Amino acid sequence: MEDQKSIILQKLQSNTVNIRNLSIIAHVDHGKTTLTDQLISANNIISKRLAGNLRYMDSREDEQLRGITMKSSSISIIYENHLINLIDSPGHVEFSSEVQAALRLTDGALVLVDVLEGFSSQTFNVLKQMFEEGIKGILVLNKVDRLILEKQMDPDQAFIHMSQIIEQVNAALSSFLNEQIHQVEEQKEFSLDDDYITNLESNLYFCPTKNNVVFCSSIDAWAFTVGTFSAIFAKKLKCNQQALQKCLWGNYYFKNKKVTITPSKEGQSVLFVDFILKNIWNIYNNKDNIQKIQSIATQLQLNGQIANYKQLMTKWLPFDQCLFDRIIKELPNPIEAQKSRKDIICKRINRLITKNYDARYDELYQSIQNCDPNGPLVVFVSKMVSIPPECVDEKQLNPKPQGILSYAFARVFSGTLHLNQPVYVIGPKSKIINNVNQVDQTDIQQFEIKKIYLMMAQYLEAIKRMPAGNLVAIGGLDDLIFKTSTISSVNYCPSFAPTYVKFKSIVRTMIMPSQQEDQPRVLQAIKKLYKCDPSLDVQALDSGELVLGTCGEVHLQRCITDIEKLADCKVKISEPIIPFKETIIYKNMLEESNEKYQKKMAKVLVQGGQKQKKQQQFEQKTKDDDIDVEKQKQFKQKLQEAEETEIVKDTNILEQEDIRYNQLLKEEIKFKYDQKSQVKKLDHKNKGKQATKNNLLVEVQTKSNLVEEFTANQKIAVKVRAIGLPFELATWIENNQKQMRKLLYENKGDPKQFLEEFDTIRKSLKIEKKLNELIENHLQCFGPKKFGPNLLINKMIKSEDSLIQKLRQQIQNQQPLIQQQQIIQQDFQQQAEEQNLIQLQQNEEKVESTKDSKSQLSDTTGSIAKGLELYLSQQDLSQDAMNNAINLGFDLALNAGPLCSEPIIGACFIIEQLKFSEDEQQQQDTYGPISGQLISAMKDACINSFLGAQPRLVESVYKCTLQTDFTNYGKSIDVLNQRRGNVVNEVLNSCTSLFTVQAKLPLSSSFDFYCQIQSATSGHVSAQLDFDGWSILQEDPFYQPFTDDDIAENGMQKVERNTARDLIMATRKRKGMNFEEKIVVAADKQRNLSKKK
Repeated sequence: MEDQKSIILQKLQSNTVNIRNLSIIAHVDHGKTTLTDQLISANNIISKRLAGNLRYMDSREDEQLRGITMKSSSISIIYENHLINLIDSPGHVEFSSEVQAALRLTDGALVLVDVLEGFSSQTFNVLKQMFEEGIKGILVLNKVDRLILEKQMDPDQAFIHMSQIIEQVNAALSSFLNEQIHQVEEQKEFSLDDDYITNLESNLYFCPTKNNVVFCSSIDAWAFTVGTFSAIFAKKLKCNQQALQKCLWGNYYFKNKKVTITPSKEGQSVLFVDFILKNIWNIYNNKDNIQKIQSIATQLQLNGQIANYKQLMTKWLPFDQCLFDRIIKELPNPIEAQKSRKDIICKRINRLITKNYDARYDELYQSIQNCDPNGPLVVFVSKMVSIPPECVDEKQLNPKPQGILSYAFARVFSGTLHLNQPVYVIGPKSKIINNVNQVDQTDIQQFEIKKIYLMMAQYLEAIKRMPAGNLVAIGGLDDLIFKTSTISSVNYCPSFAPTYVKFKSIVRTMIMPSQQEDQPRVLQAIKKLYKCDPSLDVQALDSGELVLGTCGEVHLQRCITDIEKLADCKVKISEPIIPFKETIIYKNMLEESNEKYQKKMAKVLVQGGQKQKKQQQFEQKTKDDDIDVEKQKQFKQKLQEAEETEIVKDTNILEQEDIRYNQLLKEEIKFKYDQKSQVKKLDHKNKGKQATKNNLLVEVQTKSNLVEEFTANQKIAVKVRAIGLPFELATWIENNQKQMRKLLYENKGDPKQFLEEFDTIRKSLKIEKKLNELIENHLQCFGPKKFGPNLLINKMIKSEDSLIQKLRQQIQNQQPLIQQQQIIQQDFQQQAEEQNLIQLQQNEEKVESTKDSKSQLSDTTGSIAKGLELYLSQQDLSQDAMNNAINLGFDLALNAGPLCSEPIIGACFIIEQLKFSEDEQQQQDTYGPISGQLISAMKDACINSFLGAQPRLVESVYKCTLQTDFTNYGKSIDVLNQRRGNVVNEVLNSCTSLFTVQAKLPLSSSFDFYCQIQSATSGHVSAQLDFDGWSILQEDPFYQPFTDDDIAENGMQKVERNTARDLIMATRKRKGMNFEEKIVVAADKQRNLSKKK
């Protein structure tokens, strides 16, 4: 019997026209695996009674426990004279790479939507993946029975609800198409014809009258299309079936045995409701009345005994028959699909043909396009899968393999794969140098095929050959393939594009074996898993520890399970390593903060009794006293400078406290004006300054955002100011790093497009005029690596040497940009033009200059240029090399910020001055090359100025989507609030009475969120977490209350628990940096143990 089945399979595999390769894609828990069970039961692989409960394709233990699919798996099903190669893919957002790997190998897709939950975020994602792969789909509206049994909708409400879902799906497809058309029109600089666009839309959209929409219940095993009922009623009404089919969806009504577009009476139902839904609703409404059910079965002329309503629905509207019929008629065979997808599948071959490299490329291209089984062999491996030996049917090899091995999951696009066939394994790094006779062999290896398998869910059945158009598993490639690869019988075949992975690894953790002697086995297991999982990232630290990077908590747990199974030992993991970034608060936010601070200061001065009168007395007496005049002058000078430059903001809050403290002391009004508690706090703080000199909090509070740092030999001083950028601008730069890398680093790209977008984003954010001028005329580089989300501005350079001006000049001259940025040539003789800018800093420079320095620093521009140029020439250091050193110091500071050694984003560093010492008595320099000293000085200047410029922590956030009813709505919001979630949108579906809640959830608070939300709502609410970028944590990590009003306004919780500071200290502790930690948290709440007498 098994041999007979193998013969049938071989015949079907060779008949390419009758092959259908498809994936099942959907949001998590929308019924993919249940639907697959029903289709598998049609081949008697499993019992129909177990279909929907067995979850045959979920072979992993954790998949069965969680009830979700985690890995895509394939199975071949025979239906009549057709071969259906079916892939069940995960619906969880963290396993999107599995969906992409499945779509690359298939030609069609069943897009499932739970009609109760409706169109969801992951539905949108899988639709986009399907569209990008050029795959044709069938929309399956699943779980229609829930509208009847759970929501008690009437047929008219159900019709409206399902119509809205179809409209939402089509709207998403329309947005994808419009985006693609816009890109094509921009690249080719012409407009597409309206008729052509209309034709594209009509072929893309789902519409029930086109029979590409299936209505079904997978658990009850029934399904239908509009065509199913048009065939039934066309016979009864004796009308044309095609004409009736077009009227069975939409606003069409039945009146006097005719179809009209106007209802005969108010409230009349449309044809779809009258002819279809009411009949189904009638059966479900009488599901407990066996006599009624049997009576309906008799009317429908159904043979056999009908025991319940499920049997009635299955016999009346067979699930497998409907689905297989739509799959065969709507989805393309491999020949049709490869013709339409050729540019997606083999882009590089198409490019080589257009460049007239060699005629053999055209032959290869035609063979792939026609899915020719007699052409050159071309196989694409989309991923590696690990299979235990007990699931492998080894007919060729003896003995059986020991341990879990990896197999290549692939599709044959051209030629025929057979045993003992010599092939080339072509990696993504292989290149064609000139023609087919000159191939770069860097990533090409020879191999002989020894194992070929047909994948049947978790089992592999050994076969001898596999022609084009089929899915296949290949053994023996563990050491040759990394994630994806191309296999061909010719070495000049270019590698196919690797599967696209949108979601990056965001949750990292260190992993180690429980027993040290298991280290080699764990390393081998991680190595094998790294090859099999496209989304997994592995990093080896200098300390020898291994860090796993995953897409989320569920993905991490699956990886740990796989590693333990592959290594056959237990492993330990650290607490998740949460990624952060560091930034500087932008000016608008700082102004708001300063305004609040001024209000707080005013409250302090008017506390107690007759506040207004006492304030006037206080101010009058303050005017007559000489209270720390020097500090007041410095403070006023900085405020004046800030007003003149429009971008410099005061950050020395501690100096304001010191002035106020001295005022209170000299007034001797500690007790007169009810200031006792405030002065006591300031007194304690001032007395503890020396004792807490190394305290991070106090150290940061005393810093300024304008810093001057000397080189080790005290010859050169770099004066740097740090300010914040709008976070939207920093995010835009980060999202466009690929474009900037090509433009600024690889000598490619369009500077005109970049400048237009850069100007647009700056204009939309309404950046201050002065900052815009500095960016335009003094931008030295982006950073890090010349294309990062931070700016380095150098006031010492001329306008024409600015990076922006160079790009504008390049556009005018239509000359390509040099591969690396031209290092800015400084003409110090013309610094007189900027004397007005330097003058603004001279007073502050005098105050902040090093008192014990033996060198006399020059203040005039001419002497700076002369002395510095002479000194650089004596050190054999060109001005280009000096600027390279400055850029490198800038990059080093950005890679590890001062808060917790995380990357910096959204910071702008302004070089105010480069000063040179003219002391001729300086001894010989013993501090090494001046370039290294400049790197260190620039790095320290950036770090210290950053600390004085209102630094903030930036944390990664998820977009959390919940669907809940009224009962569990409050519980869901409570769980979000406990984890610092921020609700951004709420939508109530009037048909289903379900809330769709969208919230921002910090990654640091997301662990065990799934379990908590399930526990709090008794399993009725599930969450979908999708990485949503970065968000500034507005809380000041160095906040300290000054007065009782501060505590009253913000509460003791904010005073005692600062989330930003806690996250910083936890990260510093993990990295082995200095951190503050209280041994006794609340000394006044210690337990009093009673003494036993």
